[in-house]
Amino acid sequence: MTSADVKPVTDQSTDSWYEETRIDVGVLTKGKPTLGMALTSLLLQEEVNLRIHIVDTSERPVISRDDVRHALRLASDRRIQCSYEYTGESDLAFSTGKARLIRVLNGTHLCLMDDDVVVPSKALSYLLDTARQHGVYGYVSPFCKNSPMLDGTLGKRPSISPGSLIFQDSIVRRILTEYYETTVDVLDRRKTHRKVWETAFLTALFDALDRPQIRQPDLITYHLDYQEAPNCIDEEPTVIAFSEAVARELVSRVRAESPRLAEYPVIRQLSGVTSRPVQAWWVRRARQMLSWVR
Repeated sequence: MTSADVKPVTDQSTDSWYEETRIDVGVLTKGKPTLGMALTSLLLQEEVNLRIHIVDTSERPVISRDDVRHALRLASDRRIQCSYEYTGESDLAFSTGKARLIRVLNGTHLCLMDDDVVVPSKALSYLLDTARQHGVYGYVSPFCKNSPMLDGTLGKRPSISPGSLIFQDSIVRRILTEYYETTVDVLDRRKTHRKVWETAFLTALFDALDRPQIRQPDLITYHLDYQEAPNCIDEEPTVIAFSEAVARELVSRVRAESPRLAEYPVIRQLSGVTSRPVQAWWVRRARQMLSWVR
């Protein structure tokens, strides 16, 4: 088989479909023992196109561990793009690590996954189908069992949880980049009286943008750090209030500075379950066969 055999079916509409249905997954790790399990659950996702980027902030590179190397081999076997970068420890490891993920992952559908969360095999496919029924959305969130919950005033809305699907357009991408580059999270070691909590910020962000925040309670993911308390944020009400204020201020300022960034891109809104182009399976199969014969 040659590239000429593949060309007739690789039309623009199919390529557009792949872009619309691709999920960019960012994994920030500090070397937890659960990382290999978390990666494997992502790499075994069905009926969805993934691009995964890992940022490693641990003392020693996790890529030397057998479980991680085996997971990366699985990514190769399943032909999933999976990249890795090592940054090492710092007192801002969480925030700078998340900023690196945002700089690399520029897709419309963004998933920020923890290194201690596992998901069912069709979790991301279900989230994507729900998201595409709404066109422009804020996030679609699964119920993450044993994950720290958001209390207080923001708890009246469905809070974001690990593994949520985020709609990332220009305004969201700019806000996320500035947020992670300029704030200190409760998971950062740096000392400050003005810390933020990512969960509270993201929940408030999409409320300020007036975009749908959707919870799928029948889709359950699992937080594997069973030693972590459900509510483990010091001075939680103060941190939540400050995180909410940061979200409102960033939305207001970015909209004022760049009004055109607030314009929504054109995204196809579906009335039912996501439909896939008839030729899509054949395109993927042909590409795989071409790579095997080279």
